Amino acid sequence: MNVGPTSGGELLTTQRTRFELWLGMVVFGRLYTVLICDLPAHGFGVDWTCHTRIHDIPSYLWVEILFYGPVIWFALFQLNTDVFGDVPADPLSLRRHRRRQLVGAAASAVFFYGVGIHAADLIEVLSREREGITDGAVYELAYYLDEGLSHYVQFVSLFFLLGWFVIFDRRGRTDRRHLALFFGVAHGVERGLGIIEGEKWFLGPAVIVWMAAAVWLRWRRVGAAVLDEFLVHYAVAFILLLPTTQAAYYLWLGEFTPPSNLDDDTYIRLMILTAGLTIAGTGAVIAFDRRLLHRRDRVHPPVGGGT
Repeated sequence: MNVGPTSGGELLTTQRTRFELWLGMVVFGRLYTVLICDLPAHGFGVDWTCHTRIHDIPSYLWVEILFYGPVIWFALFQLNTDVFGDVPADPLSLRRHRRRQLVGAAASAVFFYGVGIHAADLIEVLSREREGITDGAVYELAYYLDEGLSHYVQFVSLFFLLGWFVIFDRRGRTDRRHLALFFGVAHGVERGLGIIEGEKWFLGPAVIVWMAAAVWLRWRRVGAAVLDEFLVHYAVAFILLLPTTQAAYYLWLGEFTPPSNLDDDTYIRLMILTAGLTIAGTGAVIAFDRRLLHRRDRVHPPVGGGT
């Protein structure tokens, strides 16, 4: 924490974190399931990396319990700290600032709670794979907590939080716009597949509306400065790629079969297509961004530059 300028009652303190690092952790953190489960199983016929049991708990669930939940919650906490890192000195502004930061912290906690609910997967997997139980009140409750409630809690809280950050991000975060576009593309592709995997593909339109509303609300707050902001670039790329991913998936397979249920050959093709879509999408949005920037500079040349 650094003491910020207090002349004119502007800032009381400033707080900064490694924002790009923590956002990258949120974007790519869920890929552990691909690396230790799906790719070894579908690509190489290797099952032990995912399903080695320790106290009857598969290894992939140990990773989720010990790594994914705590690390992603901590990453969201760090992002929340940085987004609300310019702390105003004015008492009224400070109260409003703290309320908004508290909303972000609460949404982060709700997301972590959703990961905790997902631990019901332990009961569902153990019942189905070891005991052969696939019905009954206990199994149905465990399945609902695992595949139903936990996914809603995680998805809704995470998407809400991303939009919240876009709306209320501190001013002046304008560097590394191409990294922001890459993160937005990669996260749009990853979450597009993620909500299909979680059997909540129908949330896609609502997520797009919310993220678009967040960009609009940000524009209402800061005006033309929105065109240069890191999180707005991220959000626009996300908005473009999530529905593109879902549409391409449906056009290819004709249904929203969870990726983990695909046969080996289809899954490997999916991974290749996913990588290709991420690369092509990143190239396309960067090219479009450069074109817009060039046109803007022609209409409004930078101060001291151009002829």
